[in-house]
Amino acid sequence: MSLIVVDQNLTEEMYRFTRDNLALQKIAYIFASYPIFLLPIALVWLVWQKTSRWVAVKIFIGAIFTWQVMSKLAGEFFYTQFGFRDRPFAFAGIKELLLEQPQKAFPSDHAAVLLFVTCALFYYRQKTWAWIFLVATVLSSIARVAIGFHFVGDILGGWLIGVIGFGLLVALDRPLQRLLEKIWNLVSRKKYQSTNAPETS
Repeated sequence: MSLIVVDQNLTEEMYRFTRDNLALQKIAYIFASYPIFLLPIALVWLVWQKTSRWVAVKIFIGAIFTWQVMSKLAGEFFYTQFGFRDRPFAFAGIKELLLEQPQKAFPSDHAAVLLFVTCALFYYRQKTWAWIFLVATVLSSIARVAIGFHFVGDILGGWLIGVIGFGLLVALDRPLQRLLEKIWNLVSRKKYQSTNAPETS
């Protein structure tokens, strides 16, 4: 039995729980769609706290890179090499909130970004947010399969990309911190100079 067949069978088993139950579909839809919107809330909170502002900026940069670069490159590679794979049960007519990409099943961007953020929050010792995101990642990942947005393999691929993105963040943490501080110092200096420049008549 090939991995593709195993993946399809697991997905079918998870989808079966919500297929004929409208109430479960609604619950799964909520957990599949909304947890990603915790990210801007968490980032605003971290920026608001003076001690974690750089953490918020680094997590934001890493999340964007994981989503817009790593996830897209992985998707393009697998679609080019192995062919197109639509969402497993897209024909059911359920549309994703705001971020619908019906042409793309692999990998799960939500799984990639949520796991990346979870790992980063634990790394930067933001434990309250980290545990919130861990729960959100697990629930969202299960729900996205149960509602028919993704195959199990899409979620696992997203998790792998999230872990790789986190590894890059750890490896580049200090250089990134120095770069951000240099940029901030340059911007602050120019702003100070323009504000305090002598007026000429």
